[in-house]
Amino acid sequence: MASEAANAYVAGGEATAAAAPFPPLRDRSSRAELRPRMLEAMLEASGEIGYEHVAVRHVIERARSSRATFYKYFEGKDDCFTQAYVEAGEWLYRRVVDVAGREPGWREGLRAGLAELLEFCANRPALARALFVEIHAADERAREHRAELMRRFAAALDLAREELPERTPPQVTGDFMVGAIENLVSAKLMGGDAASVPDLLPGLLHFVVMQYFGEEAAWEEMTAAPLATWSARRAAAAAV
Repeated sequence: MASEAANAYVAGGEATAAAAPFPPLRDRSSRAELRPRMLEAMLEASGEIGYEHVAVRHVIERARSSRATFYKYFEGKDDCFTQAYVEAGEWLYRRVVDVAGREPGWREGLRAGLAELLEFCANRPALARALFVEIHAADERAREHRAELMRRFAAALDLAREELPERTPPQVTGDFMVGAIENLVSAKLMGGDAASVPDLLPGLLHFVVMQYFGEEAAWEEMTAAPLATWSARRAAAAAV
């Protein structure tokens, strides 16, 4: 059973992950929405100009707020980014895991969950760059939240073991796979090539499935990936 995100990927249309943890700024006007507006503004600014170059003024200008209001909610730039990362990271984790959990098996869930994650990166590149790349320039508290989020993603990925009666990969497999996915996505985002992030799907499926189920299953999964041509699938696998 194909997920809604996977169907959108196949069709080349707008994926469900085009939505973001914070609705578009233009849709927010009430005073009650000032904090989420500033959280989104912080991530967008960080993704566009780099966290080290972001100042409070960038956030309040984008959020159409004031310095006094900013300091009502946040201790400073670092605190704002950390809160934004925690909320957006949790949203993305829940979205990916929930989409994967609707599928009948681990491999189908991996395919749907990865498609959802990659489509989010393509549709919201500034947010994605903030979450994947600029987090490394943030303070220790934010990086600690990132480390915990990566552990949770790894644990979710490692649920493949429930379908492995015989073959048992090393205990670090989940951590290694999550790190590899993060590095490949980050490279695309840093290169300004967010639109092609979904093209990583076939190669990533092959790479991850091979670690748990072996090469034959990996090639089966790769051919099931929604990419138009066999040569494109082979090129994606070679890139990984």
